[in-house]
This record gives sequence, structure tokens and C-alpha cells, in this order.
Amino acid sequence: MKNYKRGRFARRILFGIVILIGIVYLNRVSILQKIVALGSQSQLINIDKQSSSPTQNDELVNLKYTGQTVVEVNHNQPTFTQDDLQIRQGGWQKLSSLDWLGRPQVANALLNLKLMPPSQKYQARERLTIKTPGYHAIKTGTNTTDWLYNRSHLIGYQFTGLNNEAKNLITGTRQLNADSRVNAKSMVTYETEIADYLHQSKNNYVRYQVAPIYKNVELVPRGVHMMAQSNDKTLKFNVYVFNVQDGWTINYLNGNAERSE
Repeated sequence: MKNYKRGRFARRILFGIVILIGIVYLNRVSILQKIVALGSQSQLINIDKQSSSPTQNDELVNLKYTGQTVVEVNHNQPTFTQDDLQIRQGGWQKLSSLDWLGRPQVANALLNLKLMPPSQKYQARERLTIKTPGYHAIKTGTNTTDWLYNRSHLIGYQFTGLNNEAKNLITGTRQLNADSRVNAKSMVTYETEIADYLHQSKNNYVRYQVAPIYKNVELVPRGVHMMAQSNDKTLKFNVYVFNVQDGWTINYLNGNAERSE
């Protein structure tokens, strides 16, 4: 009888542990965010870093925004290897798996005219339904386009026609994604440059890489690193685009935001 009671008690303890583990796993994002927020002066702030030596991503994530949305990286020269630039079987795109926080990672492609979708005059673009990590519907004005956040494509829709794919969508500010201010640069500036080049000839190819840059366990990237190089080298760039919105303060941990004073 005693052994039976002990066994039943042990099973209850085990069941409770399993339930607790499940609760912690399901709430891992908010738990870790609170730990990082509370212990920002401790070693936990380096939870994402693989080594003590700074990598390019470490350097980019620590750049300070000083009013210039786009800054050049490596003197605007891309760092693709010769193998990266090989054209073997036509165009392609490759998306990384989401990380354990559900965040999109680096996206790569070899872009070509054949990959591009039909004009939206002939084929309507499906409505975005994916909720990207840290996304909130926050209005910045009265116009229909006055939203703080877009669900921003890493590999632009105009290049491959990929739309509702969680691996390819991040929470990006309007200023990062498609800044409409006069002479302002944003992701769409460089996407348009690529699209114009691809439309010139079916033999034109562009090796393209876009990487969201996160700090620790933040859900919203601090910026996006964009690199591109055409097969004839007439088009190339290497830039970092800050994920900011002038006049707004963003909490990158969870995407909450408020107007700056």
C-alpha cells in the first residue's frame, strides 16, 4: 500500500513538472524578455551572442541612429564570395527557418525576370494575414496609409510573388519599408533599383541577401542589412536600414510604441 501511494505521489509530481515545463515553454518569449529588461546590466544581455568577438551583426545592431535612415556598410561594397555569385540553374530564393522566438532570419535569392510575378493589373495581390513578431496596428495620422508598422517583406513581393510567408515577413516601420518623404531612402529605394535592372533583360541576374538584425530576444529588428550584386557588377550595394520612425519611440522587445516628446 505504501509503495502504491508513493508511486501515485511520484506520478503526480512528474505530471506537475511536465505541466510547468509546458507553461514555461509557451511563455518563453515574455519570460526571457522580462529577464533581459530587468537584467540589462548583467551578462544575460549577451544571450544571443555566440562568442565574445564582435561579428558584423553585433556591430550593426549597436549602431546609433542619428537621423540618417540608411547607412553604407563596407563602403557600400557587397561581400559575396565567387561561389555565392554562381549562376547554375537560373533564379532561386531561400528563406531561413524561424528561430525559437518565431523570428524570421536571413533570406537569400538569385533574382531574375522569370521569378517575378505578373503585374497586379492582371493578378491581384492577396491580402496579408500573417501577424509578424511584435506587430501592433498603430496609427500615426489620419490617412489610410498612416500606420507605424508594415509587415515588411525580406525578399520583396515584386521579385518572387511570395506574400503570406512567415519566414519572409518582419515588423518594419513605414520609414524602413517605404518612406514616402522627398529624397528619403528606405528598403523600397533599393528594391526599385533591382527591379529596374531585372526588367532590362532576361539575362540579368542579381544575387540578393536581406538579414533582419535583432538585439538579444527582442521581437522587432533594430534594422535590416541589405546586400546585392548583379552578374555584370553594374548594380551593387551593401547597406543597413534602421527600423525607426521619426517622432516615435519603439520598444523593440514587444513592438509597443509611443510618440516622442
